[in-house]
Amino acid sequence: MPDASPVPTHLRALLNCCEGQAPEAMLRDFVMFTPTPHVIQTPSGVRIYTRCALDTLLAAWILDENLEIETTPPGQTQPLQLTVRNGRLQAPTEAVMAFPTQAETQTSADVHRSFCPYALVFSDEESYQAWSATTPVPTTAVTLQDAFQLARTLTDRLTSLHTLNGKGGASCC
Repeated sequence: MPDASPVPTHLRALLNCCEGQAPEAMLRDFVMFTPTPHVIQTPSGVRIYTRCALDTLLAAWILDENLEIETTPPGQTQPLQLTVRNGRLQAPTEAVMAFPTQAETQTSADVHRSFCPYALVFSDEESYQAWSATTPVPTTAVTLQDAFQLARTLTDRLTSLHTLNGKGGASCC
């Protein structure tokens, strides 16, 4: 089994929740049909709403396409604009993502309740700190570039686990 060490300890449980799923199957779990603050636009013009900001970055690796991402920070009216081109994230350099550090991850419902509402993007560390001081869930801030690479690590790990479970191949789910 591949080493999960690049994944921070508090996020390894997310792998367990999704273990055995094709990464593409995760799309069904985090796509919303009602507007959310987290929007992906594909080159063909399809708009996809996701449960949390991390989902937008996971989608970039799962879909393996160039994407436009808008994610609106808490208390803001204007979204931050992110772009993924050829596997590279273009984002405001000061922006950070909040990661819950004690999320419950036994089931998808646990993740949706204890992780997704708190995995958010902020325009800068100061905005994150102000929000963090009022949220009931402990979080840590990471740069968007680090979050993007973590999304890749999670996606690669899930792909590897799916293949090891004998479910790899051309078909997705």
